Formats: sequence, structure tokens, C-alpha cells
Amino acid sequence: MTQHNALANSTSSEHSVKWYDTVQEDVTETITDTANWFDGFFGQDQFDEDRASASARLRLSYIPIESNVARFENQFRVRARLPNLEDKWDVIVADYNDSNEAKESDRVISETEGQGKNEDVSVAVRYIHSQNKSKFISTRVGFAKGADIYIRTRYRRQFAITNKFNFEVEPALYYYLSNGIGARFNFKFDHQLSDHSLWRQDNSWEYIQDEQDPEWRHNLLLYHQLNSQSALISGIFAHGYINQGYHLENKGIFVRYRLQALRSWLFFEIEPFIHYPDYREFSQTPGIALRLEINFQQQ
Repeated sequence: MTQHNALANSTSSEHSVKWYDTVQEDVTETITDTANWFDGFFGQDQFDEDRASASARLRLSYIPIESNVARFENQFRVRARLPNLEDKWDVIVADYNDSNEAKESDRVISETEGQGKNEDVSVAVRYIHSQNKSKFISTRVGFAKGADIYIRTRYRRQFAITNKFNFEVEPALYYYLSNGIGARFNFKFDHQLSDHSLWRQDNSWEYIQDEQDPEWRHNLLLYHQLNSQSALISGIFAHGYINQGYHLENKGIFVRYRLQALRSWLFFEIEPFIHYPDYREFSQTPGIALRLEINFQQQ
């Protein structure tokens, strides 16, 4: 029930091939071939096909907010897994901070700010120390925020209390050559209401050396699967900074409708929201986000 799942495969009926099918297949083949070419440097047979797996995601968004009615944003992310390195290494290229991309409220908070916390293109190599259903440990080295070199180690552990209730902790430490050290701690509760619904309470605190105050974020989310092709995500959120106590910067509510339509790799999202930002003296400020998401990955 995360944003990275299609929620289900598309219907089994055959679609007539359109020009956009050809484009999607060509892009998928290109990134997969590139991943295999790169992976070949680490094996004896550089021409053994279909070893490495690669995936890419492109999001196109129209987010009118306040007086900026012509606000467009786009995001992309490419990931390649390298089997010649025992599937413990992958390469990640993105034009945004993807370390918390699964957190729905982080996306909403970033978009409702309207002031654009844009990230430069980040290129990183990630090593996965350990990975199973309940534990994940990785270290990433790369370039971000321009030419700044960084290293980040992240640990995620999930604890199942009952069949319907679990919680997850995720500390992360990182160091930017120019911006100094940083740390982030995430703490999440999940409660499975039914086969189609999930409550989630998410919390995070982040410290960065070159920024004045640590940041905090709290939210409450409800995931609900409507059918095999659509889902509804709604929630409330608040975030701010810590300086001799909590200080609020923004709070709000949102509802996101996500639909898989036309093709298994194509998604549409409609997300109205209302927020109360500090820079507008906490006055009620409505907005809406319209998104198109295209996924590229070999089946």
C-alpha cells in the first residue's frame, strides 16, 4: 500500500500498442542495457545479457498554490542493481532527496511550502550490508547539493507486536564535506484496520550542522485501497523547528487519490490540501497537486 506499489496489476485484456508504449519500452530497454553494460565491468563475461535490473520513475506535477498558479515540478529517479557484486551494490541517480521518498507526509510538506526546496542531481553508490523482512542496513556515498560529497549510513528495524500492529525505527547518520554532519531519526507506528485499510503515525527529527535549528515532523495517515487500481491516502501533518522547545512552521490536511489507468506503468494522482504556513501568519491556504507518474522497469 505504498506509493511505489501499483496496488495490483492491470486488467488482463490486451491493449493495442500505442506510441507511448513504444517510448516506454525503449526507455526501459535503454536503462536496462546501460545497467548490464556497467555491471559487466565487475564480471568475467561483460556481454551476458539480462543480469542487472534497472528501474526508473518520472513524476510530472502541476501544483498551483497561493498566487503562483503556473507552478510545475518534475522529479526523476533511476536505480540499477548490480548482480556481479552479489546484489549488494546499486547505483542511484535522482534530482531530489529520495532518502525518505516513501513518507507521504514528507512529499506533502515539501510541496505545500511552495518556496521550493529544490535538490541538485544526486549520484550515489549504495552498499546494502543486510536486508530482510524486518531489518535493513545500508551505506551510501555520492554527490549531492551541487558538488558536495556525502556519506550516509541508515539502519531500519521493524518490530511486529501483533498481527495488526507494528512499529519501525530508522536512525541515519550522514556527513557532507561542505555542510558538515547530520542525523535523522524516524519512528513509525502501523495499525492494520482491515485487509484494505491501514493507520500510520509517523515522526521524524533531523539535525544538520550548517542549519540553525533541528527540524521535527509529525503526521497521521490513513491508507485505503478502493479497488485493484486505485487507492486513497489522507492525513494531517505538522512540522517546524526546535529551539528551546517546539516551534510550528506549518500544519495542514490532505487527501490524495491515486489511480493506475490505461497501462500498468502509468499512474495519476489528484491531491487537494489545506495548510496553515507560518510565512502567511498561519492563515488558511488551499492548494491542489495534479501528478502524472511513469514507471520504467522490465517485467
